[in-house]
Amino acid sequence: MNEDELRQTLSVMDNLKEQIDGLSAQLQLIQDSVNDFSRAKETAKQYSESDSDTEMLVSIGGGVYLPAKIVNSGKGLLYTASGYTFEEPIPKLVEIVEGRIKELVDASQKVYQRMAEMQTQLNSLQAMVEEEARKEPGRAG
Repeated sequence: MNEDELRQTLSVMDNLKEQIDGLSAQLQLIQDSVNDFSRAKETAKQYSESDSDTEMLVSIGGGVYLPAKIVNSGKGLLYTASGYTFEEPIPKLVEIVEGRIKELVDASQKVYQRMAEMQTQLNSLQAMVEEEARKEPGRAG
């Protein structure tokens, strides 16, 4: 491997590291969303199983919970990313949230798989550079 090839390989390795870091950040965001939807699902289930006038803590986001008395109408509101709000029966809300959780888990698996592929490629390049460094001790990567 000549010097230009070594520089190019090191550049590719840096690029792969940056991409892996970016995918890792995406995974964290996805996991945060899964946690948020899971809390919403549990709150909706508990709400629907409670009698009216029962007090419970309701998550309002950001790890903040407020005490509230239940008025169990059997329905709730679903806000969509496009800015619309729909009234749905709570079991339907739970079903929708479960679907979103599944989509997020599927997405995280794809991101994780891509990260693993990139890490394998990075490891291979790292081994190649290390082998080259052993051949020519004056040139370390």
